Formats: sequence, C-alpha cells, structure tokens
Amino acid sequence: MFNIFIKKIIIYILIIFSISFFLLRPKNYIKDINNINTINTSNEIDNPIKISTIYKSAAYNLRIQYIILHYTALDDELSLKVLTSHGVSSHYLITTKEEEPIYKLVEESNRAWHAGITMFENRGSINDSSIGIEIVNLGFQRKVTNTPAQLRRMTRRQRENRYFLSYNEYIDYEESQIEKVAYLLKELVKKYDIKPYRILGHSDVAPYRKIDPGPKFPWKRLYDEYNLGMWYDEKDYRKFLYDKKFRRAKIKDIKEEFIKYGYTSMPTNNKWDFESRKVLYAFQCHFRPKKIDGNIDNETFAIIRALNEKIKKMNEAEYMEKLQNFLQKSFFTNIFIEDNIVNDKFDYIKNNNLFRR
Repeated sequence: MFNIFIKKIIIYILIIFSISFFLLRPKNYIKDINNINTINTSNEIDNPIKISTIYKSAAYNLRIQYIILHYTALDDELSLKVLTSHGVSSHYLITTKEEEPIYKLVEESNRAWHAGITMFENRGSINDSSIGIEIVNLGFQRKVTNTPAQLRRMTRRQRENRYFLSYNEYIDYEESQIEKVAYLLKELVKKYDIKPYRILGHSDVAPYRKIDPGPKFPWKRLYDEYNLGMWYDEKDYRKFLYDKKFRRAKIKDIKEEFIKYGYTSMPTNNKWDFESRKVLYAFQCHFRPKKIDGNIDNETFAIIRALNEKIKKMNEAEYMEKLQNFLQKSFFTNIFIEDNIVNDKFDYIKNNNLFRR
C-alpha cells in the first residue's frame, strides 16, 4: 500500500515538473528544437569566392562535332508543324519558299531530336554532338494517281528501307534551298570548326533505317562551288580504280575501308548481307548518286579508298602545321626552327603512324 502511495507521489511530481518546465521555457526554445536538424539552404555567401581565368587548358573541344542534313518527307506546312511539336525537332528548317528565311527552331546549345539511333566513327547518340538541318523535300516521286493507301505503303517501305530506290525516283531540291544550305553550312563550319568529313546525311549515320537526304542532295556541288563537305580527289580515285586490288580483296578487307572512314555500323561479318548493303547504299547516295544499288563494285571500292587517302593527307598537313607552330613557340626556337629539323620531326610522326583524326 505504501509502495503504491510512493509511486503516485512520484507521478504527481513529474507531472508538476513537466508543466512548470513548459510554462517557464525560454521564448526561443520551440524554435531552437524545430531547427535542430535543419540544414541551412541559403544561397548567400558572406565572403564570395573569386574565380580566376588567368590559366587556360588546351585539353578541350567543342561539343558540336557533326552537322547532319535531312529531308522532311513532308510539305512546308506539315514540316513546320511536326518540327515544332513534341517528339522530333531540328535546329534549322529550310522550306521550299525562296522568300522565306531559314527557320531556327532549337538553340544550337541545346540538343535537338533529329537523328535518333545513330552510329558513326564508333560514336552513338549523334544528337548529343551535332546540329540538325531539315530541308523540306518529299523525298521520292509520288504519282497523282497514287491512292492514300499506296502512299502509306510507299512511305513505310522507304522508311524501313526494304528496297533500294533508284536515283530517278527521288525529288530534286529547289535552287534557293541549296543556296541557303551553303550559307548556313559556311556559318556553322566557321563557328564550330567542323571537319569536312563530319558534314553528313542522316543515312550516313543511320543507314539501317534512313535514306535521307537522298541522292539528289548535291554533295559534290557543295564541295566544288562552296568548298563544303568531303569529296574524293579524281587522281586518287583513278589510281585505285585501275590497281586491280578489288579482284583479290577479301570481304572483310573491303568492309574495313568503310569502317575506317567512319561507317562503323558496317557489319564485320564475311558476307554482303542486307545490313551491309544498306550501308553501301547510304555511301553511294552520298558519293556515287547516279548508280545506287547497294552492291559492292570496283568503283565504290575505289571511291572509299580515295576518301581514306584524302583524310590521311589532310591529317598529315594538319599535324605538320601544328608541329611547326609548336616549334616556333618552344623554348628552343633558335635550335629547332630549321626546316630540316621540322621535317625530321614530321617524318618520325608519319613513319610511326601517329596521325589520328
């Protein structure tokens, strides 16, 4: 009985103590308790830290490495509607109307959704490192008598690349479009220092599923008249055309030439299957548009070899220029600036296969 009494006394004392503590608590007690586990998220810094740019690193490059050209396969109105809605986009759109400007739809600093699943130079996700240019062009010829169902089937067959369209089945581009493309490419190449062999068609980077901008896109004209893009030297082409290497070349060796140029979607098997022919078709649309059948032949083989030879020469010239600039800026300028020393250094790099893209 006594124990129960003692317990009640203790309970009463605790209750009185708790009430007294609550009533007599410091004014900021509750605030302090609430903030005890709170992290200060204020963006204010009492003493701002300075960022200096007096030192510069040479180990960087620009995000934009490629320019990818497309045709829309739609008319002007639908092209603009599709490219400004959700799902697909491009940085620029060029319509068929001469009086209209080049439309900039996406800022170059942002990634446009124009290329999809891609592969070139062993790089996937070309969207991340490219600028996309869409050109309004229906792609291939439609007949007035085509029913909507026939057009849908043709579009599906074209999209799935289940057969190879001939050159004459494609539609020409407008003259004003070519001039606008040339102007835009000039600006972008200068701004981002784009390599000539990285101005490509959608089919170059996605040959299994795309065939735009098609063989009617004037790659050679852009090269001849505006010095834009890549084309082979006729002298090298003739040399490789008549050296008879094609007759004795193995399939894997021929494919290796395409992979070396950048067509890394080329299957590495030892046969010319349909996927391999799609890569050949994309290549022919770009570099031999008048004869596009997806078949390997001596002409196609000579062209790819001539292109690789040209890239090799371009890289040698670029490295020679860099080497000369380096030696001119070096501490030992007076010793190494002699031409024979420069050439010795260059020969060492060349002979040891140190040239890279």
